Amino acid sequence: MEKRAEIKVYGRVQKAGFRDFIDEIAFNLNLNGYVKNLDDGTVQVVCEGNEDAIRELLTKINITQYPIRVENIDVVYKKPTGEYTAFELIRDEDLTTATYERMDAAARYIREMNSNLGGKMDFIGGKIDVLGGKMDSIGGKIDVIGGKMDSIGGKIESLGGKIDVLGNKIDQARVEITYEIRVSRDNFRSHLDERISTIERELSLIKAKVIP
Repeated sequence: MEKRAEIKVYGRVQKAGFRDFIDEIAFNLNLNGYVKNLDDGTVQVVCEGNEDAIRELLTKINITQYPIRVENIDVVYKKPTGEYTAFELIRDEDLTTATYERMDAAARYIREMNSNLGGKMDFIGGKIDVLGGKMDSIGGKIDVIGGKMDSIGGKIESLGGKIDVLGNKIDQARVEITYEIRVSRDNFRSHLDERISTIERELSLIKAKVIP
């Protein structure tokens, strides 16, 4: 629903860049009307547009942000007249006052930029800390993997040593078996030669008795 709001803002609201602040918000909310300083030290805002946009404007301008300090806001709602086609900042005829107010507005924008930059730097710093933590975690996992690889390597070396010992035992057993076979063969040959000699002697004796 379209509405007209006649607003009066009290507090430290003049010579602080407050009108520039309101002008920017009204522009972003597509409100039409004007903002100007009054002789009693207050700021007057007359705007027409969507009722929700006007309520959002009221919320956003109710601030305490150096050098602005809003103490109270009076609002009167009326039917819109459609007399405004844009939102206008009506500046003081006193050039010096207007210049100082613009300087205050510029200072406020610079403070906001510094604040936003500081927040972004903190955000980036947080990201770097998180990344560093992840790198430490990865490094720890690599160390664990390295330790496991060392353990596996040690087990492989131990197994290799056992295989070498087993091979040596097999070689030793082969030598011993070969020796025993050779000894057994020599003993068998010696025994066989002895038996043959005995048989030959016995045959000679028998032959001597049979043949005179």
